[in-house]
Amino acid sequence: MTRSRIRDLAEQLTDRDRLVVRTLATHRVLTSHRIAELAFDSRSTARRRMKDLETMKAVLRFRPYAERGSNPFHFILASAGAAVMAVEDGEEPGPAARRALGDHRLVLLSGRRLARVLGVNAFRAALEAHARAHPDTAVEQWYGEGEIPHIDVPRGLDRPDAILIRREGPARSTFALEYDTEIEQPDRLARQAARYACVRPRCRDGETPLGRGVPIVLLGFASALRESNARAALTGSFGEVRIATGVWRAGTSPAGALWLPLDHRGPRTALAGLGEARRPATPGPTP
Repeated sequence: MTRSRIRDLAEQLTDRDRLVVRTLATHRVLTSHRIAELAFDSRSTARRRMKDLETMKAVLRFRPYAERGSNPFHFILASAGAAVMAVEDGEEPGPAARRALGDHRLVLLSGRRLARVLGVNAFRAALEAHARAHPDTAVEQWYGEGEIPHIDVPRGLDRPDAILIRREGPARSTFALEYDTEIEQPDRLARQAARYACVRPRCRDGETPLGRGVPIVLLGFASALRESNARAALTGSFGEVRIATGVWRAGTSPAGALWLPLDHRGPRTALAGLGEARRPATPGPTP
């Protein structure tokens, strides 16, 4: 991709276009509904401008198969859009363009796998929206499944959907997010969560990018029934790992009082309060 092509595209982008493209660079895939909420006054205006951005080859769109009805259009970055963002950030465009090409595989994901990606993205977007409204909070680091650095993952443990470091006031906490798409069996969730006791950050040049302790595991569910079944399966299955469950839906803040540590019966606590939650008193089997 030539510098002149990147420059030509950059000159055509408005500030609102840049907001959309930069958000796609961060979140990888967004639905047309989410884009309309993010940057436009109406869905019709969003549709017209996203079609323009597709014509400019800044973005690509696809519509996942739906067994019933139809899904909204989904958008990912095209290589040219990724290259423009990289240049504006003072980076080389080649690696960003190649990452965008790699994200084209999202078009081929199954409905459930894509739902997981979108759900995790929505969780992140909601936390960042909360931080914008509450300047004493911040998502300081966010590592998606394929980006998690320097972490020892035991054999048999899937990588988490995300690991994040969040600050509220002076306190920082490290969380591992598992986003439920309603297909996991509760006993498998229990095994997955218990093995987090074996997760340890690796040091590089004297730094531990994920903090020094075991991350607090967040199990986010879409329904109270799924959460209840999972909590029943999880009881007694953990050792030193801290686990909290919550029912979270897009459009609400994950920072709120949604979370119930596994060793508590109530009341629920805000995300910031989990860092102060006591560790489980009863040791479980070594995963």
